[in-house]
Amino acid sequence: MRDEKLREELRARCTALGRMLGEADLDVALLQQTTDKYYFAGTVQQGFLAVAPEREPVFFCRKGVDRTSEESPWQVVPLENPKDLPGVLQSAGLRTRRIGLEGDVLPLQLYRQMERMFPEAALEDASGAVRALRAVKSPYELQEIRTAGAAWTEMMEETRRLLRPGVSDHEISIRVDAHGRLHGGQGLMRTRGFNFEYFAPHVLWGPPGAVPAHFDGPTGGSGPHPSIGQGSGARPIEAGSPILCDYAVAVRGYVADGTRSFVLGRLSAELQYAAELAGEILAEVEEALRPGTEVGALFRMAQERAERHGLGQHFMGFGADRVRFLGHGIGLELDELPVLTARAPGVLQTGMVVAIEPKFVFPGLGAVGVEDSFAIRDEGPAEVLTRFDRGPIVLPPEGLR
Repeated sequence: MRDEKLREELRARCTALGRMLGEADLDVALLQQTTDKYYFAGTVQQGFLAVAPEREPVFFCRKGVDRTSEESPWQVVPLENPKDLPGVLQSAGLRTRRIGLEGDVLPLQLYRQMERMFPEAALEDASGAVRALRAVKSPYELQEIRTAGAAWTEMMEETRRLLRPGVSDHEISIRVDAHGRLHGGQGLMRTRGFNFEYFAPHVLWGPPGAVPAHFDGPTGGSGPHPSIGQGSGARPIEAGSPILCDYAVAVRGYVADGTRSFVLGRLSAELQYAAELAGEILAEVEEALRPGTEVGALFRMAQERAERHGLGQHFMGFGADRVRFLGHGIGLELDELPVLTARAPGVLQTGMVVAIEPKFVFPGLGAVGVEDSFAIRDEGPAEVLTRFDRGPIVLPPEGLR
């Protein structure tokens, strides 16, 4: 591994995880999920990363041994068949009395396989320790997310240039996605949640933007087809209707996430009021984004303000389709900890990065809102990582020329 800064990052992460495993009386964690392997080993190649207390990790590699050795600083041991794992662990001097697994994402089939391979071992869930570590970003990671934030800003600038009547929301989505790729976006967006998929940039114009989707967010859009079930709907944009642009972009693995509301011409009074309220809620929450702030209090603050202004039933969705969170952590995945729900445990910590997204949905009209990504700092307000006019952004009815 040539990147010495990343090498030190990986060492610090594995040391911290090993310490947490020891406190939980676990002999070893066997990590299989792609993002976790990258976070702790610097590679996504096939295999098992073994992290244990008070020793260096070992990567038991099923495919791409040479590449894994180049990308990761840890010892790489070839593994032709997963059934050989107990023997190679023993040869490496690793105990397997109590084994930690990624219980939140490991499929049942793979869990059963682990049971068969280690019939005498206690298989425990180590995902809480893994996710807690990943929730707090180092200065190295924060710089990577700033880079993603710059790509996000470029995508919003391109959106402002592209929006005009007659162009479909789907075409805007495709062109903005291409622009993001040309400015460093990697295309692939990783998530952790089951069935949680992110389909390209969401450009949600008019009534289809208020259609609920399986996507775990306040908006989703009708999408191009039920097999996708989210995103733009390939209808020509018209003046006067809200255009909600919700973009996440990943650069060098790390995610920035933000949303802006545009309109060609003018919004109706009702939608303008809601869009301005979303900005006020974001500003109020931003002031509270400090170490020690109770996570659940942030959602309650936003919900109460929406209700005081008569828009509670439209906040973060509509009616029974509302989601019960205000924001979420981001990093190597789009859905990291903390999740800002009313009863979320814990407090904000220095180094956490959260996307705050107050939005309002009006069936038959569309959706409006705003979202920014923030890094929690020791002192002063949180750092804004997605920089663009918060809006609502009003363009001429004919668009920019």
